[in-house]
Amino acid sequence: MTRPAAPAVVQVQQPVTVQPKLDAQNLLALFKEKNFTLDEVRTGERPVPRIVLAGLPRDLGKMDSVDDRKQIFVNTMLPLVLLVNEEIERDRARLMALRDSMKGVPAAAAAKAMPAASANAPTGGTVVTAAVRTPAPGVTPPGATDAAPAVMPTPGAAMSPLDQVWVARLAARYGMDPARKIDLDALLRRVDVVPVSMALAQAAEESGWGTSRFAQHGNALFGQLTWSEEEKEGITPRNRHPGDTSRFRKFEDLLECVRVYMQNLNTHDAYAQFRATRATLRRQGKPLDTMLLLNTLDKYSELGPVYVKAVRSLIRTNNLRDFDQAVLHNEPQQIVVQVKRAS
Repeated sequence: MTRPAAPAVVQVQQPVTVQPKLDAQNLLALFKEKNFTLDEVRTGERPVPRIVLAGLPRDLGKMDSVDDRKQIFVNTMLPLVLLVNEEIERDRARLMALRDSMKGVPAAAAAKAMPAASANAPTGGTVVTAAVRTPAPGVTPPGATDAAPAVMPTPGAAMSPLDQVWVARLAARYGMDPARKIDLDALLRRVDVVPVSMALAQAAEESGWGTSRFAQHGNALFGQLTWSEEEKEGITPRNRHPGDTSRFRKFEDLLECVRVYMQNLNTHDAYAQFRATRATLRRQGKPLDTMLLLNTLDKYSELGPVYVKAVRSLIRTNNLRDFDQAVLHNEPQQIVVQVKRAS
């Protein structure tokens, strides 16, 4: 399965509370203690707590109950998917504000049209020139910030130098050339979220609900490959064909894995139709339909339509679309959990 590596993603730091290393049973107890009940999340009765697991517990595959294994997996992955989508939405909101201000859309009108604005047609885009050099990753110019602006830019105003820097950095992160004129509508087609049920289902399908060797030893949940010669970059499949130099990419933690997965969908040429279909749904003011979007991911796996069918079945069987409307708890503090990892 070909999963091209994506560029590094800027991380947003949050206050954290670190929990000791836990095994699978203790994780279930922690979820219960935090009132993280999937049935109540499904119905919208409870928000999702910001629990960030560094990895999956080493004894996950040894649990007798399949339901408990799946619960731990969903409880683990759901906050991570929502956190990364939240990061993307923050960038998207700022980019939309800039785009609308350059088109002369008043702040009140832009705010009123926000649900539809994120769906604007990918034609006739606003084009800006990144007149400043893109800073190195992780370097923020004096006075610049990655957070969304508190005040809507003045309608019809030229983009400020700081905003030009920010747009250039964002474009580079999403696979566009910051040295060229940047079409903000084209960039918006990339800076968008991935449906929760899609991310959960692909992670479950690719990792055996978190029990695979690649998930346990490398936090690899989405089958992404690497051709790096450095040993630390990947895990070699036991059944690799002669002459094949690819390995499954390893990640420092699960959050990094989710970030790179979404970055791949939002940047790689193989998923251009995914982004186009998502933009069409936005333009029509419709919700992001996982089942429709899955039709565009036949290139995600060498199995093609068979893979898509398997992911569809997994979503239906486990009612994963119930989580598409899940929301994070508004408490900004994250609980970072270390787990007892596979040796």
